[in-house]
Formats: sequence, C-alpha cells, structure tokens
Amino acid sequence: MSNELREIFERRSCRDFDPSKLVTKETLSLILSAGQAGPSAKNRQPYYFVAILNQACRDKIFHAAESGRKKQFAHLSEQEMTTRSTGATGSNDQAISEASAAILVFRASDVNYSEAKDQSENLNIKEEQGVAIAAYSMMLQAEHLGLSTGWICSPLYIEKEIKQILSDYGVKCEDHWKPRVIIPIGYARDKTTKISREPLSSKSTFVA
Repeated sequence: MSNELREIFERRSCRDFDPSKLVTKETLSLILSAGQAGPSAKNRQPYYFVAILNQACRDKIFHAAESGRKKQFAHLSEQEMTTRSTGATGSNDQAISEASAAILVFRASDVNYSEAKDQSENLNIKEEQGVAIAAYSMMLQAEHLGLSTGWICSPLYIEKEIKQILSDYGVKCEDHWKPRVIIPIGYARDKTTKISREPLSSKSTFVA
C-alpha cells in the first residue's frame, strides 16, 4: 500500500492506551491546526476545540459520560448495558481518562449568521459536516504523528455537565456551543487490531 495513504488505511479507533506515554502541548497544537485546515461551508469554521491535558479534568468528563450513558440506556438490562459499553464497538468512555489527552469538539455556530428561513435545516447539516470534517482531520494528523485516537459521542448527552466541568478549569463555554465529540489521544498499547469493512461494491456505485 502506498505510504501516502497510510494514515487513512491504517488508522484504528484505539481502546487501550498506554497512560505512561505523554502527549505534549506542542503536538496537540499541530493536531488542532489540522482540524482548522479542514473545509467548511463558506469557510465559516463552525467549531471550537478544547484540548485537555489535565488528568483530573478528563477523569471528571469520563465519569460524567459514564453516568450520562447509564441514564440514556436506563431501559436496558445490566447485561445489555455491559454489551453496549465494551468490545470493538462499545462506547469506550474510559478512554477519555486513560489516554494522555483529549480534544473536545464543539459545534460553535455564528449567532449572527443565518440563511433563508426555509434553509435553516440545511444550514444545520452544513455546520455538522464542518465539525465532523475538522474532527476527522485531527484524527488523521494524530495518526501521522504516530499517535492513536478514538471517536466518543458521549458529549452529545452531557452538555450541561461538560460546560460545568470546563468552567471549573477556567474555560468559559458560550451558550451556543454544542458538544459533538471527544477525541482521546495517546499511544496505543497494541496497534495490530484489525477492523472489518463491508465490501466496497456494497457501498458504492460508479456512473461512467
């Protein structure tokens, strides 16, 4: 496989970080820059990133995420909850704490910007696209730097808790910021894990 494509084809969502290997602020800055380099509709950059090295802060977010997920799936049995929370496709909230750092990605809309009234739904979609592209760009940059990442959606369910935690650490969150994903970043204990994909033929069509 071409080395130029390594970051795309070898990237794996990490579920087992080595907490003894630290990530520096300088490295995180490079990763954040990659996020900002991603495209967004009309270059409005509808996001805000919070890079979290502080262990205690990440621990609190992990526990809030764990509590939020239990509330979300309160209708499930304990066994079903365990199944949802573990394994190759589990929630993996614990990685927020176990990784060396994490980047919390907010959707940060421009409150003074609007489109035609009947286009409000499309504006929402375009902003969500910009946020997702920025997050994935950061994951690819981390992979390029020899780091591993994950994609954890728990912030979707604990907006109030996240904003309170960040406030305790001096981060003033705006009312219009909406947490979308938190990306744990660190060094994997084992990078040999494989993940299967469905045949490309079942997910694509050529129009010649």
